[in-house]
Amino acid sequence: MKQNLSPYHPRRVFSIFTFVVTVFLIIMKRKHFLGFKPLPPERFKQTIDQLGACFIKFAQVLATRADFFPAEYLEQLKQLHDEVAPMSPKDLERVFNQAFSQNNPFSQFDKKPIASASIGQVHVAYLNNQTRVAVKLRRFGIKRKVQADIRILRLLNKWLKPLFSSYTNNSIETLIMEFSEMILFEINLRNELENLLEFSTVYAKESIIFPKAYSAYSSESALVMSFEEGIRLSDIIRSAQPEMNPINFNDIMEQLIRFYIVQILAKGVFHADPHPGNMLINSEGKIVMLDFGMVKRIPNDTRLAIIEMVKAAYEYEFERFIAACKKLGIITYEAPQSQIQEYAKRVFDIFGDDHLSASTMQDLAFELLASMQAFPFKLPQDVVYVIRAGVLIEGLGTTRIENFNSVKDIFPLLKRYIPQALIFEEQLFQSLFKEVQNFPLMLKRVRDIFYHLNDGSMSMNISRDQVEWVEKEVRGYIKRIVIGFVIMMFGIALMSNDFPGHSFWGWMTLLLGWLKVLYSL
Repeated sequence: MKQNLSPYHPRRVFSIFTFVVTVFLIIMKRKHFLGFKPLPPERFKQTIDQLGACFIKFAQVLATRADFFPAEYLEQLKQLHDEVAPMSPKDLERVFNQAFSQNNPFSQFDKKPIASASIGQVHVAYLNNQTRVAVKLRRFGIKRKVQADIRILRLLNKWLKPLFSSYTNNSIETLIMEFSEMILFEINLRNELENLLEFSTVYAKESIIFPKAYSAYSSESALVMSFEEGIRLSDIIRSAQPEMNPINFNDIMEQLIRFYIVQILAKGVFHADPHPGNMLINSEGKIVMLDFGMVKRIPNDTRLAIIEMVKAAYEYEFERFIAACKKLGIITYEAPQSQIQEYAKRVFDIFGDDHLSASTMQDLAFELLASMQAFPFKLPQDVVYVIRAGVLIEGLGTTRIENFNSVKDIFPLLKRYIPQALIFEEQLFQSLFKEVQNFPLMLKRVRDIFYHLNDGSMSMNISRDQVEWVEKEVRGYIKRIVIGFVIMMFGIALMSNDFPGHSFWGWMTLLLGWLKVLYSL
């Protein structure tokens, strides 16, 4: 049962507080904080479910963070579903009138939704020319609730930040900021309209089908698009007699994996929520993608680093794999070489074992992510959403294909499309011509480097990771010295007091403070 409370009701704010404290404590691996203990896994899931839309979506992101959460918490987070009861008739009328009071394009509108989620619900309607369309309406009051939840989340994070380490702060703050931007973007259906139009243009040559958007009838609270016929992939998976279904599931998975290779490695724009409820299979066996609220864009350097990392792991190129991980920011500046080697060995073991089942493969992958809790590694948010998409696709494959292994099955396709991913296929001659043009400039740069080395004016750029590491080391160094001086001042204060043994305890405290400062140097 979800709590029917106002966004700022004290009981609800306290529930959000317990949620945030639990996340902090789990990541820090601490048992308690100011008398508060982390919620047990089942209670944690119940709290998220009661808090509603914003936190359910946040939990779906957290469910991919095996580098943060133990297995028992991940298991509960994966059970959360973004399915809620439809709006009341009164709320539906309010939302419909707000969206279409000035321009009602429908000759018929079915008030019973065909799908209902936390952000909105979808209805079947007919335009005045009798074209059948799907109408997505934003849930009444959801914008105000989500904005309130984000304010509370950010405020609690600001209050709790000083009490935890810089690594934990950066990890949680990145999660909260990234999620805040995503959810605020998603509740404006104009953004989903733009995403749908972009996919229809960028991936026009792909075999995947996208609904046609009706921009003239869409707004911040409503999205009108063509009604696409097909069987929902989630219904196929739940089918009691899959062998009676004429759809070739192997073909579906190949379509899906190929499409995600193109999205992530070639174009850098991808649908970040490929769960089976967001896909239809039409009568021709083609995939129809739905719900473009969660779309992510990968920077070009990140995209190329992902290609290098996966390719190096598959080809057992240790040095190239480490270099790609550093480019991605997975390996932090201070990571010891021994831990880097251990991390790489685990990755290579996963890629190298031909006898792994799909379930064993997933267990090993999550174990690898969990091991990052103990290492000075971090997982950038760009990579998190790629992993989330991969986990969802892996889950689809394992439901119907025996020993499906997305990591190994991806490589025949990856080899086929790697030229396109590396922008060789379309721009080979342009790239070669540009390199020839730049050759004299490159020679000049080499000559300049030698000049600077000779006259001692050579400068070096320091990466952001290096700066963060130096900041953390300096901050810790100063903190230890300050604590030492505070203890020494307390010792001096004790010596100036008049009570039995004050001189002895004062000198002992002063000595303790001096030793603290000495060992900090």
